[in-house]
Amino acid sequence: MTNGVLVRLHLRAGVAMPSSGSGLEPYVGLTAYRREDAARFFGRETEAHTLARLWRHHRLTILHGPSGVGKTSLVAAGVLPLLRSSDVLPPGSVRRPSVVPAAAILDDSDPHAFALMSSWSPYEHPLRFSGLTISTFLRWHHWNPNGGTAMAVFDHAEELFTAFRRHPDSHIHLLDQLSAALSGNLPLNLLVVIADEHFEQLRHHEGLRAHMSSEASVRLGPLTVDAALEACRGPLANIGREFAPGVAEKLVKDLRADSAGVEPAHLQLVCGALWKSTSERSIPITAADLVDVNEVLAEHCDRILQEVARDRLDGDVKQLAAWLRQIATYGTDDGELPPPVIQALVQGRILRYGEKQCYEMPARLAPPFLSMSFGRQPPEPPHHLSTIEAALQRGWFEFAAKQAERALVSPADARERARVHSLAGDAAYLQNDFDGAIAHYRKAAKTYTMLRGTDRIVATLLAAVGRILVDQGAYQAAVDELRGAVTRSPEPVILTELAWALWYIGHESGAVDMLDVALRSGNNQVEALRVRGEILSDVEPQAALRDLDRVRPHELASTRAAYALALALSGDVKRAVRVLPIVDADSDAATLLRTARVMKTAGRDAEAARLARQAQQTASRKPLPPRLTAQAELLTTTRPEN
Repeated sequence: MTNGVLVRLHLRAGVAMPSSGSGLEPYVGLTAYRREDAARFFGRETEAHTLARLWRHHRLTILHGPSGVGKTSLVAAGVLPLLRSSDVLPPGSVRRPSVVPAAAILDDSDPHAFALMSSWSPYEHPLRFSGLTISTFLRWHHWNPNGGTAMAVFDHAEELFTAFRRHPDSHIHLLDQLSAALSGNLPLNLLVVIADEHFEQLRHHEGLRAHMSSEASVRLGPLTVDAALEACRGPLANIGREFAPGVAEKLVKDLRADSAGVEPAHLQLVCGALWKSTSERSIPITAADLVDVNEVLAEHCDRILQEVARDRLDGDVKQLAAWLRQIATYGTDDGELPPPVIQALVQGRILRYGEKQCYEMPARLAPPFLSMSFGRQPPEPPHHLSTIEAALQRGWFEFAAKQAERALVSPADARERARVHSLAGDAAYLQNDFDGAIAHYRKAAKTYTMLRGTDRIVATLLAAVGRILVDQGAYQAAVDELRGAVTRSPEPVILTELAWALWYIGHESGAVDMLDVALRSGNNQVEALRVRGEILSDVEPQAALRDLDRVRPHELASTRAAYALALALSGDVKRAVRVLPIVDADSDAATLLRTARVMKTAGRDAEAARLARQAQQTASRKPLPPRLTAQAELLTTTRPEN
């Protein structure tokens, strides 16, 4: 392809050409391409135009393929530049925003939905989306001022099934929410990007299956020979460099294992190594300059195995290598690899999910891997914030805590030290070490107070401490902590949390005042109305009904129970019983007690007593507040029905 063709290609995509000597690396390595990398993204033009067309014309489009085949890069650098940017939300995922402490996310807020909404709206404070559903977010946040259909991406959707989940079925909740959003009248076209191994789990969701069609499902495979040649040559041509005749062809031939094509990750590794060794020259790259493909791939295998063994197998590289040799030799997974190890190897591009419905080693990677010898001592893990964050995302809490502990011993600037304390607090909280979480969050807040422009971060950390104190029954201490948070940053969600704490100590009027302030702010009014309605359901049922009628549909069990109680206290007992949520031993105490009170009003005394006992004994983190304990005791002393 000539330079003139390259120029025309990128001008059509609206991307400026970098000049020679601009300092731009021609190859991105194993890092996914971003939208701003479109000028150096080559080899997927046909796939990009096809996917953009399908996405424009279908409510639900699915892009799937093996891990590492370049799905994220195709969307970001290939498809997004073809669309009007005002119609497209930033790419979303279920990776929790790192600036939000784990303890600050509401218990009744789906953590995956919270993360997805936060990534779709990265310039707003993430806490504003706590407690919202996908449909409510789309309905109340006017992120498409030009009207028309909004285009949303749910990238790395496989992480919905592999990331840490406090509740085993919590991934279903997000799929239900996405299905509801697609089934409504919201102007939404959704593109889901998912790895092959979890594609069937997505297809089995009844609600989403109704929106799927075979023509709107695209499987991305390895690069063809022509596409691989374009991916080699194009980035170099952008900066005024080129391959000598026949050299790119030789490189691609060495990268190609079989008729399946060329793995993009392997091409990036080898081209990156080639560029590193020739970047100081301006003459064409010749055959003598080519790097040894087997050597580059072997070095990659060695690095990844050392890291995975260090992080997940107490440094036992030989054991990991033995497992992988069976896969590389016989092409089968014997099931001995623990899931976290498999995830890490997939992330490192050592394994992928193959057509035989099992994990396999890419064919081109097997020969260099089998020629290696292992036995070096794994290197000490880096104390990078990204390492700790990734461990928390995957549920490796002990490893995250150890890394944070080591990082706190090493010299670091104040901002990094505060960030590590916050992550250490997350690790402690997610292991139910609440006192440890409070200690780390407070240290993080104290360090941040010495830095400029950190009021919002400090407020978020104090709010996390306040939430834990509420869970521990230290209500007055929680009120004090949350008041400090509100003083620094009166975010509606923090005002809402303070309202709950005030309600717990019996100050309903003060709680309603805080919610009134939150409503006047104009942000996240849905959550403030919902909470005010729940609080008022005990004392002012008519006012509660007015608030809760404004936030339909009632998607949370606590809201449905509060609405049912308000109906029952207003005299509409039959309707109250009909709208009650399904509750179980894991339901929060207030929801169980409100359900019990509705049953009592309906004359079902035995059921009311049973539910009241459950409210007193529930395993949920939030116990009954003192002011409601007497109500529960009264219901449990009711004589059984005859």
